[in-house]
Amino acid sequence: MDAAIELRDVTLQRRTQEEFHYDLKRTFFDLLRGRMRRGRKRTVLDGVSMRLERGEKVALIGPNGSGKSTLMKVIADVLVPTRGTVRVKGTVSPLIELGVGFEPELSLVDNIVYYGVLLGHDEALVKANVDGILEFAELAEVRDEPTKTLSNGMTARLGFAIATQFRPDILLLDEILAVGDERFRRKCAARIERFWDAHSTIVLVSHDMAYIAATCDRVIWIDHGAVHFDGPSADGVARYLATIPSGNGFARGEDLIAIAQRNPRGEIVVRGTSPTDQGRKVFLIRDGRRHWVTTQDWYAKCGYGWDDIVHVDDTAILEVPEGEILA
Repeated sequence: MDAAIELRDVTLQRRTQEEFHYDLKRTFFDLLRGRMRRGRKRTVLDGVSMRLERGEKVALIGPNGSGKSTLMKVIADVLVPTRGTVRVKGTVSPLIELGVGFEPELSLVDNIVYYGVLLGHDEALVKANVDGILEFAELAEVRDEPTKTLSNGMTARLGFAIATQFRPDILLLDEILAVGDERFRRKCAARIERFWDAHSTIVLVSHDMAYIAATCDRVIWIDHGAVHFDGPSADGVARYLATIPSGNGFARGEDLIAIAQRNPRGEIVVRGTSPTDQGRKVFLIRDGRRHWVTTQDWYAKCGYGWDDIVHVDDTAILEVPEGEILA
């Protein structure tokens, strides 16, 4: 039987940030002097091979910067590998960077059609689903406004609504449960549940180990761009967590408060590890208190990304005195 996704010896090299900023004038004079400088490249993925069967639920885990999101973009055909082969069979819905690709000057309705067609759906089908998409994203009242007027959270909600309106053969999820406030995150989780059956192949990138262990058949642990482990989810999660002393070391609330105080910003952002409503909440630990973060806009406003969240035991978080709600 044909695999849904098959990668063979996939390697991806990318130019360093310094190389991207190399001065054009200096390059011109080096050419005249016969001293052309060779560009430097970094290996992001290193000989990755994997095979995912139809209907399989697989999580990509590993530390920040290990190559997980890059691998997702290779599967989604956003990035082309330097060498190796990638075969994907079926329609793909990549929930990787929600809202990337929207035209800011176009209305929400026009962007829905544009984005939907970009994902490979028939234009007439997308137009017939515009009202349903806007209703789910809770943006019907601003349907004719330019998309540039939306906040980051609203833009992500719109991208999520479009990408999940139609059932794909393959669903790529990269930390998408961080979309919106707590109420909307539950709404997103409920919608994704309809894909969690034998018909859809799902590849998930997440730091929520409890969620992965409970929902995924298999774990592929990526480290320094290479496959470190490939096997049953429970075994992979246990092995990975054993290598993270920071998360396991926060045994008490006072540990969290002390770490926050020592941080240059005087604060840390944490999330629990249990597959419960409490475990999915995000808190800012600051001034000896835990402040519940309820909207995605707060992250951008305060200069935090999803990768900045430290995953710790729920008990330790609850031992920190409760503070105000942050929106």
